[in-house]
Amino acid sequence: MKNLHRRSRRAARGMTLVEVLVTLLLISVGLLGVAALQLTSLKGNQEAYVRSQASALAGYILDRMRANPQAFRAGAYTVAMNGTGTANTTAGNDLLAWQNEIDRLLPGGSTNAGGSITRAGNIVTITIQWSERRDDATFRTTAQDALPTFQTRTEI
Repeated sequence: MKNLHRRSRRAARGMTLVEVLVTLLLISVGLLGVAALQLTSLKGNQEAYVRSQASALAGYILDRMRANPQAFRAGAYTVAMNGTGTANTTAGNDLLAWQNEIDRLLPGGSTNAGGSITRAGNIVTITIQWSERRDDATFRTTAQDALPTFQTRTEI
């Protein structure tokens, strides 16, 4: 009976160093998982913010076109990527301000961010592209390939 009592006291002395290290390892893995989740969440929030900016910029130029229907019908708002239209006209000033806002608000600035407007009758297609920090030109086959794009189509 005395022998049994000694063994149980020896087994109940406390945690060993191995148990402490295993616990520390498990907590570390858990904290790394939480950090990775936070990083993914931040990245998703940034992408959503940029897309909402692109949507607002598309709405801005659509409002400008609706405010100037004569120039819209004349095709003054139809431009290629980064186009600014005819200088010193209302449509040209609108397009220049729009492209400047795209360059200011979207990643990629004046080199990889821009917008284009195409028109088929009263149907307008607005395309806005930008680059992300992770974009690398060596992985693209063309200059505009693989750039994130926001496109909207509406009737005016």
